[in-house]
Amino acid sequence: MTESKMLVTPEHVLMGSQAQSKRALLTEMVGLLTSIDLDLALEVITAREKLGSTGMGHGVAIPHGRLQGLQEPAIVIAIHEQGVNFDAIDGQPVHIVVMLLVPNDDHQIHLGLLAKLAKLLQQENVRQALRAASSREDVAKLFAI
Repeated sequence: MTESKMLVTPEHVLMGSQAQSKRALLTEMVGLLTSIDLDLALEVITAREKLGSTGMGHGVAIPHGRLQGLQEPAIVIAIHEQGVNFDAIDGQPVHIVVMLLVPNDDHQIHLGLLAKLAKLLQQENVRQALRAASSREDVAKLFAI
């Protein structure tokens, strides 16, 4: 049996955010990524959001982008109790935000991870488990592949 790989580490899980806006929440999330240019990361994510919201409905958003100088994909998860207006396609507040940043030149990994995350988050039981999680470790475990 192979050991499952953690897509997300507990250090990259944000719980208990009181952010009142999409930008404030994204800023908090980027702040968990200590080894990258935070301003550039926020700029990349915000530019992608301007093209169209990454709120995919069911209280989920997957903001994503390619970042120059990044060595490997970075994923940050936020569970927002009250929900944030993310201009989601169903008009509902977003409670689960999965931010994906990938190296600038890695199109295949970007699309593959995006598809994997979207498929996972389309499952109602996964969304319920994420919202019910009581620790950052519990959230990270739900993203083991």
